[in-house]
Amino acid sequence: MLTNFSNRLSNIGQKISLPYIVFFELVLIFRMVSVYSTLPSNIDSIFTLLITLFSGILFISYFLPVVLQKEKIRIEYWLILFVIILLITTFVNYSYAFSENIKLIIWQCIFFFCVFEVGRKNDKRVFDAFERVLIFTWTILVVVGLYLFFARVNFSVPVDSLYYGMRIGFYENRLYGIFVDPNYACTVSLVCAVITLKKLWNTPYIWEKILFVSILFLQLSYVALSGSRSGTIQLAVATFFGLFFLCWYIQTKNNKSNFTKIASAVFVSLICSGIAFASIGVIKNSYVQVANTIEISTPKLVSNFEAETSSKKVSDKPLSAKRPDVVESNDVSNSRFDLWESAVDLMRESPVFGTTPRGFVAFAKDKIPNTYIAKTGQTPHSAIFYLLAATGITGSGVFAVFIFIKIWKSLIILFAANKDNYINFLMNNQIVLIILVSSLLITEIVLTRRSATFIFWLYLGKLQYEFDQEHKIKTN
Repeated sequence: MLTNFSNRLSNIGQKISLPYIVFFELVLIFRMVSVYSTLPSNIDSIFTLLITLFSGILFISYFLPVVLQKEKIRIEYWLILFVIILLITTFVNYSYAFSENIKLIIWQCIFFFCVFEVGRKNDKRVFDAFERVLIFTWTILVVVGLYLFFARVNFSVPVDSLYYGMRIGFYENRLYGIFVDPNYACTVSLVCAVITLKKLWNTPYIWEKILFVSILFLQLSYVALSGSRSGTIQLAVATFFGLFFLCWYIQTKNNKSNFTKIASAVFVSLICSGIAFASIGVIKNSYVQVANTIEISTPKLVSNFEAETSSKKVSDKPLSAKRPDVVESNDVSNSRFDLWESAVDLMRESPVFGTTPRGFVAFAKDKIPNTYIAKTGQTPHSAIFYLLAATGITGSGVFAVFIFIKIWKSLIILFAANKDNYINFLMNNQIVLIILVSSLLITEIVLTRRSATFIFWLYLGKLQYEFDQEHKIKTN
């Protein structure tokens, strides 16, 4: 009887995993669109409630059958320990945003024990649906942004829930388009580029190859026009990583020494990553030159919206590829160094368990009011420093160990170069790497609930499936 009940639960999990992932994906994509922030908060609350309910059902359908059948529970204990640390810092600092911290912990559990586990199942239906929806939806949003760029739309509207307000079009020489933030949107465009490249590699049809090349160009166009310096770094790192292991894989059957293989792979990868880095500037300058020579009318919907709101237009001058906040400032980090220094100061105030993810600003204003975070209310713009401020040495250390274990396992498989699906495995690693690199310069992968974080945990779960398969081969 228990076996039948367990099988039914497992079947429920399999059936809802696809709509769950697609619905979750679409909600987080909509949150990336700036207009979403102007909608009534009840709408977002309903979406959040639905995601939470389906996550609970999925969690039960995955783990309860394992408990009932007394099988070995396949769960990440480092993540459990990290959640415990989050709970400890929340209760120790209960006077700072207690309810918001509890909500965030629930979201972390959803990513850790639901999204990650869906990825770990490696269901081809789920990933095919996810990738198609992401490429289709994101490409449409990028095309809308490019249209606003050529129409020279640039204005901002104050919105309480957005730190800089709602910025539309090519604002301050950065293509916001209709996205909330070009840095976060740039990361998702790079992920789309890798997924598109993977599909381009695998498809035998000419018309699909042409389609995927077009989509790839559009995504890289947004990366260039977004003006995201962190995005350019992500592209260069992902290019180096991908080409290094592609060269390594190609040379596996050669009789050359490992030193020669590594040296040649590094040489090719450095050249290509340098070309990728430089190409972003070329693409952006080319777009700017074309946009300055043609005239495209502003969409009526945008004009009406701009007229009906207390919007602020930047200028009608010719478009430029230079960001004023970079060329007119002596701070190369764009305030990141000040934020990181403030995060370290917060960690020193509570070194063991930190100051909580949602209460660190209030904590800073209360305990160290002269710091940059206390004055601006901004996040540290780096997952490392955010973890240090929010969870102290213990939380940061536990999470770092978890990540390093996954990196180590991936590198073992990549250097072994004996997998049948090696190229797909490599590209899935690139997706995770892009978001991991972004987390060094913007708040991503943990203590947040953005699209890139969702993608990170889904594809890290997919990599974990490969780790599990390797473990089975070694133990059999």
